[in-house]
Amino acid sequence: MKLKNVVDQFVRRERSTSEHLDPTELDLTGRKPQGFVDRLLLPLAIGLGAVVVVLGIYQWLLGQQQTKVQSVANSELLFIKNKTESELRSRISILEHLAKLLNAKRPPDLEEWESNTALVMSASPGLNATVWIDGDFRLLRVAHKRLSDAQLIFDFRSDERSRTVLESAARQQVTLVSHSIRLNNGESGFLVCVPMVTDGSFQGALVAIFSYEELLGPILNDVARDDFVSAYEDRERIYSRMDDSQPVSDITPLVANASIDQLTWQVQVSPKPETLARAQSILPALILVAGLQMAALLAFTTYSVERARYRGRELAAAHEQLKDQIAEREKVEEQLRHAHKMEAVGQLAGGVAHSFNNLLLVIRGHAELLLDSVNFGESLKRYPREILKAADNASTLTRQLLAFSRKQILQSKALDLNTLISQTAVLLPPLLGPDIHLSLSLDPDLWQVKADPGQMEQVVMNLVVNARDAMPFGGDLEIATTNIECDAVQQPGLPAKGVILSVKDNGCGMDERTRSRIFEPFFSTKEKGKGTGLGLSMVYGTVQQSGGSIKVLTEPGRGTTIRICLPRDEEEKPAAVCQPVQRSEAAASTSVETVLLVDDEDGVRHVAREFLKIKGYSVLEAGEAREAMRIAAQHTGPIHVMLTDIVMPGVKGEELAEQIRAVRPDLKVLYMSAYTEDAVLNLGILAPGTNFIEKPFGIDDLARKVREVLHGRKVKGSEPITGNYS
Repeated sequence: MKLKNVVDQFVRRERSTSEHLDPTELDLTGRKPQGFVDRLLLPLAIGLGAVVVVLGIYQWLLGQQQTKVQSVANSELLFIKNKTESELRSRISILEHLAKLLNAKRPPDLEEWESNTALVMSASPGLNATVWIDGDFRLLRVAHKRLSDAQLIFDFRSDERSRTVLESAARQQVTLVSHSIRLNNGESGFLVCVPMVTDGSFQGALVAIFSYEELLGPILNDVARDDFVSAYEDRERIYSRMDDSQPVSDITPLVANASIDQLTWQVQVSPKPETLARAQSILPALILVAGLQMAALLAFTTYSVERARYRGRELAAAHEQLKDQIAEREKVEEQLRHAHKMEAVGQLAGGVAHSFNNLLLVIRGHAELLLDSVNFGESLKRYPREILKAADNASTLTRQLLAFSRKQILQSKALDLNTLISQTAVLLPPLLGPDIHLSLSLDPDLWQVKADPGQMEQVVMNLVVNARDAMPFGGDLEIATTNIECDAVQQPGLPAKGVILSVKDNGCGMDERTRSRIFEPFFSTKEKGKGTGLGLSMVYGTVQQSGGSIKVLTEPGRGTTIRICLPRDEEEKPAAVCQPVQRSEAAASTSVETVLLVDDEDGVRHVAREFLKIKGYSVLEAGEAREAMRIAAQHTGPIHVMLTDIVMPGVKGEELAEQIRAVRPDLKVLYMSAYTEDAVLNLGILAPGTNFIEKPFGIDDLARKVREVLHGRKVKGSEPITGNYS
């Protein structure tokens, strides 16, 4: 039995573990004991690493402080650049507007000129003078704030830089800004030349003279008060808000270009020392001190952990051993739970089949009686025949359930599997079709096994049908046999000497989830209506009841191999073969013997009584054991045979036969059963001389079996039917 094999395997593993476990061999790591210096290496490395990390964090925090200061300075620089460009652009726009007004009125009005230029210079800080020149660069009008003409005015035609700007503005007819020039008052400044053009002809220009200091001072004095600000044109410093006596910070100044037309100034911003001092924080120093303390603590903790690990290594090794033992035990327990589940399902299947077979006997019997007792026309006979056909199909299903639950009665004999497979292979080509190639690999020296020939033939047929369904587009199917000898301790569940029957296909295969359920009754991967889900369940039950084991090797897309191992028959009797059934002539004959019929099921008893009466037997009917004993004692005539159920309330069939034989020693007995578990416990594998008929049976089956019992020999055609399975 599967359950018994699993339990035995579990016990053997437990004993093996306890015998080979040496408590002194706990250190499975293979490491040598650590010395004091070895235990210091890791803590020292971790401590130094922590110190490096702390120093890195300290430097990073200092860098973050400087980055923050530079970020603020960068924002100030961007603001200064934008403000400078905007202020200068607004002044140039005012000058361009004034030039348009002057160019539109000729000759110029002196009062209007003075009024407009005064208004422009008052609105433009840094604009020291405004000069109107003609097309030959001669002065026409001059307006200035506070400087004298001698200090301010110079000859534009003789000054090379001024003349270059004027010529470019006249030629390009666009507003141009000059590079730095030295004014007559000694200051540095620049010119803005706005050309006056009429009908594409240069008529003159409006030239504005700006002083760098007076222009940039009002713009930059009130911005970036925490920084030093300087402005350069090329390398010449044109503005500075930093005394030479003030210290310069070590931070690289930030530089941005302020562009106005072709003119470009470089604006520099650098934080003041007091700004850096305000930005400094005590946090980096605290981080440094705390980090060094944490590094020391981490090193000490690591040393403590290493010492604890060294001392606990034996426990860790023992824990690994315990985990292995637990994993092995869980594996066996899982097998045990699976065996319990299959056992429970088998008990349920056996109980259902027992009750169902009794019902089928009543249904099938009445259908046969209906056919024999009523003169139907051919058109009406098909209805009771359909009932018989359905009852036969249901009987096949219950037989498969009983095979799975291992509650069928096996007529085991010495069997040559090679002969059985060779005979069965003749019937397989039409079943497999032209796309599946069948090959046999049979060991010529194969040992005999002890099994039921009919059931083993059905096992082969079911495995072949499943292999065919796994190869819908064709493939190769191999049936092989071979002998096996193994060590029962190393390979539990296998006999010391046995025979392997394997069925191999190269079909679609199965995944692990499907493989684990293929032996469960009514589990099927086929479409609805194309399988009952009992074929492999019957295979499983037959193999287990025959003392064998079954193993499934499969992978998705790589085919399936089912290996059945059956124990060798040591008696070496002549091998049995399966012969096809023939219709018994004795089954159709009638007799006048007396039959004592005993069954506690009324429907079964009535059907059997009618069957016997149709065949001419005299029937004495009893519904229980006490009534049967009373009839046997009081009946004055002979009783030739007793037909009794095996399981009845109170007294079993064998006990009843013994009690009646005490009164009638010549009484012959024929047992009938729906294959319950009690029948197996009472009869087991049928011993020679035990007469048995299974439920449900037909009228001819019962008549043939009764004749066999009365004659004491097999009646022609009484062998079990083989070779027709679904």
